Amino acid sequence: MSTLLWKLRAAAARLDRANSAMWNRIRARRAIARKVPDKFTHYPEARTTGSFEAGERLKAGDFVYAGEEIHAPTRSIWSIDSPAPEFTAEIHGFHWLDDLAAVGDKAARELAQAWVLDWIKLYGNGKGPGWTAALTGRRVMRICSHGRFLLGNLDSRAQGFVFHSLARQLNYLGKSWKRETAGRPRMEALTGLLYAGVSFRGREKSLAMAGRALGAEAAQSIDETGAIPTRNPEELMELFALLTWAYRTLEDAGQTADQRLVTALQNAAPTLRALRLGDGTLTRFHGGGRGREGQLDQALSDSRMRGSRAGNLAMGYDRMTAARLTVLVDCARPPAFAVSQHGHASTLAFEMSSSRYPMVVNCGAGRAFGAEWEHVSRATGAHNTVVVGGVSSSIIDKPGFVSRTFGERLLKTPQQVTRKRTADRQGSWLLTDHDGYAVRFGLIHQRRLYLSPDGKELRGQDSLQARTDAQKVRAAKHAALPFEAHFHLHPDVRASLAEDGKSVALQLPNKEIWVFRQEGGEIGLETSVYLDQWRLKPRATKQIVVTSAIVEYGGQITWIFKRVKDGERAPVIDRVLPD
Repeated sequence: MSTLLWKLRAAAARLDRANSAMWNRIRARRAIARKVPDKFTHYPEARTTGSFEAGERLKAGDFVYAGEEIHAPTRSIWSIDSPAPEFTAEIHGFHWLDDLAAVGDKAARELAQAWVLDWIKLYGNGKGPGWTAALTGRRVMRICSHGRFLLGNLDSRAQGFVFHSLARQLNYLGKSWKRETAGRPRMEALTGLLYAGVSFRGREKSLAMAGRALGAEAAQSIDETGAIPTRNPEELMELFALLTWAYRTLEDAGQTADQRLVTALQNAAPTLRALRLGDGTLTRFHGGGRGREGQLDQALSDSRMRGSRAGNLAMGYDRMTAARLTVLVDCARPPAFAVSQHGHASTLAFEMSSSRYPMVVNCGAGRAFGAEWEHVSRATGAHNTVVVGGVSSSIIDKPGFVSRTFGERLLKTPQQVTRKRTADRQGSWLLTDHDGYAVRFGLIHQRRLYLSPDGKELRGQDSLQARTDAQKVRAAKHAALPFEAHFHLHPDVRASLAEDGKSVALQLPNKEIWVFRQEGGEIGLETSVYLDQWRLKPRATKQIVVTSAIVEYGGQITWIFKRVKDGERAPVIDRVLPD
């Protein structure tokens, strides 16, 4: 598609967004309070994840959202100058209500009540940035979930303000959810309607409509293999958690969920189990983070959905496990152009954990730390795979008019990614390759992995080859082309390069010791970063880099991670991981 055509599309998209935003504000201000309830007839269980520590910080005036921290002990949350749109969205979605409810004492309750009533006074008439269908759905869902906590000891006049505001927001949702972006935003709007439908008498028609529409959205968003188009594990988990909340809320209220919603959960649950590392968090690819502590296990447990994808790809990721070792490998093409605005050039990269300790990890998603960090985190060099000639296996769009509208999408990606998996008593083998470097350098990247049955060895072989005559002609133009294999380490792993420069010793927090060795290149221990969206700043860490060069149409390195000393026995965790 020509650059001019994309610029025209970008201009049209911006005009459409501006028009939608205008009508959204009009609908919000025109919304009126109908069928105002006077009490809850059913209290949905609070299934959103709150943090006691975060709630205590809020009481002390520390506001930490979207990677930003503001200290304002004497100010209302609504008087804060928001540093970013994402920060604004978090507070107008009432995320803080989860955390204050997790504390649950008198001071937390009074603070929550004050902030809710202040929001109604300042923005309840349809003004302000919080009037989108998705954010309104989040607010309604949280108010209903924490109804007992929020209304406790609140006088009848103040309760009337809350119920009147809820009725107005529900009127707005009923007219706006169809115009919200498909996928999670629209699901959040519908879930708000659904929560209100089970919470108040007289909303049976709205409840039935929201249930059907939510089922349709679930079927559109999650395919029969439990995958979503972006291949973002954390996004899949968030969708799964949202649908689980709706499913269990309906069940607790004696209602039947739409079968399409149930099917989506049944499909997604085994995929999410396959994407879980040993510590219970998600593997981090294509814009996804690890998730909140315990969030994935809680969602899987709440769903009560079983099933496994052992031996099969899960959303394009292969899972290799033996004893305490878990390896997850990106074995599929990156997300398609239309949904690649947060996609990564991570083809054939892997992450690895030993027991419950992450060991070899990608740098992660940089979105929470700004545009520059996001751009860096998407490059191939931020992942545990091979970089050829200093460029990525997928080309990421540069900042410009089109990218400011559609996001910096992946322009050129591997077209063919193959994968072959075998296993027997001697171990597991994975053979996979991609052609992301074929057009530029005439080279195919092939990665072989072997995992021993006792989980003490992960062996790898990375080969770059020109296979066809045309590829050899192209490769000949890049004689002695350098390439590097990157192995980024978790910040909790202590690494030291041997004096002879031929190996790296790795110590995990439980004193378990591994050794990394290689052949075919030169080994180095360099700086790296670990990007965790639940921290305010990137964490410094190390990476092992093996450097080599192409000779006569090809190059190859072999490497091994070998456990040489077992660690201390891990403490018993008082929870049961879902099957």
